[in-house]
Amino acid sequence: MTTSTSYVDPRVKRTRQLLQNAFLELMQEKGFSALSIQDITARATVNRGTFYAHFPDKFALLEAVIREQFHQAVALKLPSLSRLGRTTLRLLIQTVFEYFREIYHRCPPSETMTPFLEQAIQEELTRLLVTWLKQERVREQVPVETMAVMVSWAILGAVVQWCRGTNTISAEQMANQALIVITGGMERMTPDAFGDS
Repeated sequence: MTTSTSYVDPRVKRTRQLLQNAFLELMQEKGFSALSIQDITARATVNRGTFYAHFPDKFALLEAVIREQFHQAVALKLPSLSRLGRTTLRLLIQTVFEYFREIYHRCPPSETMTPFLEQAIQEELTRLLVTWLKQERVREQVPVETMAVMVSWAILGAVVQWCRGTNTISAEQMANQALIVITGGMERMTPDAFGDS
């Protein structure tokens, strides 16, 4: 995953971490809909002004938490210099399945929270896939950005359907099935990336 190398003041990092930790604890206790900014700031031991200096509302905090947790999950599974290929794509797909399974197990998302979760993960998937695709020789039939959007939605759609269903097969089995479907089209567009069968 690409990361920013710009300097962030340690105090800013610490405050953001306090807010995110408080948010996650309260999500487990109360659920997203019942959370208030007052609850979050009291738990984090900061004032409301500090909260608003970092996030405009609890939805922005939710999005930041989702993106950060997803980055951490991807970083644990994939080397930082990963390139597109069958192995890395399978690991990415499996990571998304496991990430969603963990969220649904810990604190099933509410109707209010679900669109933020899905949009944030789809955007992060697209960003990573664009990075990978730009490193490959891609045939000109479909722009890289379009391919990345389509693949990210295919992954996300399979994951969401699996989470909402009965989960009769494992995340790993489902990731393997999604890989077969997705790579069928991608192999035609990036023949060098998938020569590692």
